[in-house]
Amino acid sequence: MSETKQKVNDYVVVIGGMNMDIFGMPDNKVIDRDSNIGEIGLTVGGVGQNIAQNLAHLRVPTYLITVYGDDVHGTIMKAECEKNGILLDYAEELKGQRSSSYMYITDEIGDMLLGVNDMKICDKITPDFLANKLEFINQASICLIDANISEDSISWLADHVTVPIFADTVSVTKAPHLKAALGKIDTLKPNALEAGLLTGMQIRNISDAKRAAIELLDTGLKNVYISMGSEGILCANAEEMIHVHTLPTDVINANGAGDCSMATITWCRYMQEFSIRRIGLATQAAASIALESEKSVPDITPELISKKLEHLQITN
Repeated sequence: MSETKQKVNDYVVVIGGMNMDIFGMPDNKVIDRDSNIGEIGLTVGGVGQNIAQNLAHLRVPTYLITVYGDDVHGTIMKAECEKNGILLDYAEELKGQRSSSYMYITDEIGDMLLGVNDMKICDKITPDFLANKLEFINQASICLIDANISEDSISWLADHVTVPIFADTVSVTKAPHLKAALGKIDTLKPNALEAGLLTGMQIRNISDAKRAAIELLDTGLKNVYISMGSEGILCANAEEMIHVHTLPTDVINANGAGDCSMATITWCRYMQEFSIRRIGLATQAAASIALESEKSVPDITPELISKKLEHLQITN
């Protein structure tokens, strides 16, 4: 990454979900419809929170605008954000509400098999909720939204936010929330399935991804990073289209790579890096770090990204 001095009082706003994550990982290959011996854990998660936590690890001042309940999960999540350097000054605790939760099962190498979410509280992130925070949002360097919030709220943000909007598609179920606003978004990071849903295309390879990227850019979207899993990432804007391959990685847990990648794209732009090639390289380095971590949010730092690139003799 180029050495760029960050400006005084700059910050990123993340608007999205924060969950209590309950996960199960079997020790061996999954036996369907049976009890599987393994590990069960409880962590603070949610796409918005995970991205915010990664950004905080990358030393970006980060405010998470979200909602949580006044239950025990809400108390735990608030404390974890404070511990991890995520600022909740513009988040709200809602009285009598159940905090968002997400339960998922992985296979023996950490790839998710099934998830169930109870995120109804995110419906409280309405245009009215966001309106009295708009001045603060518009003083940020970047406003990053995740598709856990409603289509109406995303469209309202697209119409009223004046700083660059970055968006994470979250899932095939949530990605359609972004469709109407695509032309007003600066940067989008879908995977192949989500990009296919947004374009009506079947994306089976890099050639398909290139065609989908062109269609997405034709909406007015400025930058798109299509994650292709083991095939790397396709980075595209109006000037160029770059395919960056994955880096050699000993995969331990695949659950956190996407959120880490989104945070890294945002960090690069926060540091005023505009080369999509360099952003793609940094993103793949960060994904490799995440895949090699047992945590859903790895202990990532700018130095670790640089070290990963230098170790692999990749010039950035």
